[in-house]
Amino acid sequence: MRDLFSRAEFTAAADAYDRAIDEGASPSADDDLLRARLLLKHDENRAVAFLIRRPPRSSGGQQRGRWELWLAVGYARMRDFERADHHFEVARRLLTAGEDKAQLAYQLARRSMLEGKLDDAWRYADEMSVDRSQDTKVKREMLRSFIFCQEERYRDAAETTINAIRLIGKRREQHLEEWYYAVQNIATLGRELSFEEAAEVARVEVDADVHWSEDHRTQRFQALKAVGWSCALRGDMLGCFRYLRLAERVIPSNAYAAILLLDRAHFARIVGEQNWALDEIAKAETTAENVDWQTLGGEERVGLLLLAEATAPIDRERGRYYLARYKALDKMRSPVYLFAFDHRLEAYAAYAEGLVRAAASDEAGAEESLRKAWSVFDRIGYDWRAARTAMRLFEVTKKDRWRHLAEDKLEAFPSSWLARELRQPAASAIPTVKLPPMQGKVFSMLCQKMTTAEIANELSLSQHTVRNHLKAVFRAYGVNNRAALIAEAASRGELRKLS
Repeated sequence: MRDLFSRAEFTAAADAYDRAIDEGASPSADDDLLRARLLLKHDENRAVAFLIRRPPRSSGGQQRGRWELWLAVGYARMRDFERADHHFEVARRLLTAGEDKAQLAYQLARRSMLEGKLDDAWRYADEMSVDRSQDTKVKREMLRSFIFCQEERYRDAAETTINAIRLIGKRREQHLEEWYYAVQNIATLGRELSFEEAAEVARVEVDADVHWSEDHRTQRFQALKAVGWSCALRGDMLGCFRYLRLAERVIPSNAYAAILLLDRAHFARIVGEQNWALDEIAKAETTAENVDWQTLGGEERVGLLLLAEATAPIDRERGRYYLARYKALDKMRSPVYLFAFDHRLEAYAAYAEGLVRAAASDEAGAEESLRKAWSVFDRIGYDWRAARTAMRLFEVTKKDRWRHLAEDKLEAFPSSWLARELRQPAASAIPTVKLPPMQGKVFSMLCQKMTTAEIANELSLSQHTVRNHLKAVFRAYGVNNRAALIAEAASRGELRKLS
């Protein structure tokens, strides 16, 4: 079991313990503590119940101190801070070894973060210096990056994560769990920030020949996907699709499968493959219907926001539907996810709501939501997201201020699809497709999803004549089918004009 734990194979380690118990083995106190730590990875309630059932024989000493420590961690994650602090205090009196004191300080810092007491968290991070081992140094740097994230100081978080990765160096096998999370963190921050070193470190680490445990499939998936986005932001679309294909091999759940499909749809549209994009969106919607979104407490819940963004320009009611489903979710409270404590998720939701409102021709509501998203992205240094939001605000308000702000934010991403979009003529200057009156009527009805027969009946024409008009409309827009026509019209903002 201990060997599996050291390799971050946590599920296998837990199975080994349980199998040994079923076969009549008598686990040691250390084995019991290790099993409790495994339970704490995903279920603090079961961990606390397990520890209470298996107290150490002695009322003092190192073994008792460690039992008190992990019991305190469980209560802290349950947000029973009074009980947690009692057990932390007992652990502090009993633990004397430097490594144990450093672990206690680390867990006290995480407990302080749960309550938003970041000054205390920093103080405990400093206390970790009582142990000068390599393992503690790595954990301390990772802890500092977590605190920076909660303070929404993401550039500092990225630099600190890079420090942790450098401390680990080539000894990744000795620090697997910390390395997995460090790679996910730096890949995510490298995607979001105008920080080239972070993006490059993420790519190197993701490409490293290191075995990823099955328990960290989500971290692997997230890291690969983030590096794909980083490639796209730097103009490397081939690299983008390569990393998205790699991410497809390690999809951890249906929710993440839907998210990956929507990412592919987004980039397919960017490279001009409208039919491919629409096909991926349809697959994502089908996949999403097999997800119990209410049970998800992690970052994968953004899938509903991405569905709202992707479908709103095509069908505003579907966009509203997915946004409503997202809003119906319980507030994220999991102690495992940093998203539960900052404003990034609120900004993502405000951006999606802005797009849904814009699709419904609610310009005032769209502006209000997009301004909320802009204020967060601008403040925390998520420049390309701020630029994208400003571009949508320009479309809604036609105020040049937003276009200029987008230009400023995209200075660090000159090769991105957003920069290319911004360099194109403003939406109002895009030549309008001029259709003869009858073709214009056919186009309008088609965008309302009327069939050929329905259009023919409405216009008192034969279906053959309607098909000829449709072919002429397709030629005018440079497409060859209905789905592509609707996507092209949506990209030009013409669906809103027809609504």
